Amino acid sequence: MIERINNFQLLFRYHAIIERLRGDPHPRLLLLSRSKETAARQGKELGVFPSSFNPITKGHMAILQRAAEIKAFKEILLVLDIHAMDKEIFGATLVDRLLMVHGLFEDYTHFSVGVSNRGLFLTKAEVLKVMYPGETDITFIVGYDTMKRVFDPKYYEDREEALDQLFRSCTFMVANRDNKGKEALQQLMASSANRRFKGKVHFFEIPNRLAHISSSHVRQRVMEGKSFARLVPPEIGECIKEVKLYKKDREVDPQGQRINRYDVRTQVLNRLYGLYPEGKVEIDIVQIVDSVVEGMRKGQDLEILLDTIPERVAVSNVGKSRRRQKDDSDVKLNMKPDM
Repeated sequence: MIERINNFQLLFRYHAIIERLRGDPHPRLLLLSRSKETAARQGKELGVFPSSFNPITKGHMAILQRAAEIKAFKEILLVLDIHAMDKEIFGATLVDRLLMVHGLFEDYTHFSVGVSNRGLFLTKAEVLKVMYPGETDITFIVGYDTMKRVFDPKYYEDREEALDQLFRSCTFMVANRDNKGKEALQQLMASSANRRFKGKVHFFEIPNRLAHISSSHVRQRVMEGKSFARLVPPEIGECIKEVKLYKKDREVDPQGQRINRYDVRTQVLNRLYGLYPEGKVEIDIVQIVDSVVEGMRKGQDLEILLDTIPERVAVSNVGKSRRRQKDDSDVKLNMKPDM
């Protein structure tokens, strides 16, 4: 996974996908990976797990595993919402979130990964009805906190009509989150405004120790310098450490400005996306970020350093070429003569 998160060509592909969806005026959901076995089946049960994945946690994994045990889904679609309701983009970039989730699930037989440019469940359900065969049963897999937002009037111009359409299209499986479990969901569904949808909302339970794990909990522990390994899949933990994601600024340049390595990496990548719009070049991202951070430590202005990126890329590629030549030479020197 670390190789993926430092691969410019791969990062550029995810960046291009997100920008394409962001600029599309129409609701879209793009599938990034889907098993051939799953794609060939008709009339199936489709589970849909939308999230901002900032980052994906063992709490998320527990929800997915338990939902798959309860219901015979032929496919579970994980959807990154690039315009998630009530959530500004902070922490991990959308590119890194997509890269990590896709890398984690792309080889799973019954899991697919997609990206959506709409956060509203009704809109996603309408798009999915067009994408999948008409007989497909759609079940959204969510936590209690998300289910509560589904019923919040502030998301709708006409709440009653929108919810009627939504629950005609799909059902919900709702997992306990934090201290909110079956009783909390029963109370939510018992209200006069929600009661008629009770048959479309089904509770399931995951262990409390996992129900308490949230993305915000992970981010807070990383920021405080505390251990977080037990909260995320190992591959995700490696990526967080590799790019210094969520870490608090602890370094200060000579002008007193704080240096956040992840923010520098993000700005470097944004500059590279613009400089190489085809995304086909090989670039040593780590080396370039290191050199920019080193310049900041010496008091150089970040914007000026970013302007020197083309030269830094050239130097990086020369060094890479020399290393390849040396490696080829070593191989030849170590070869045994034919007998």
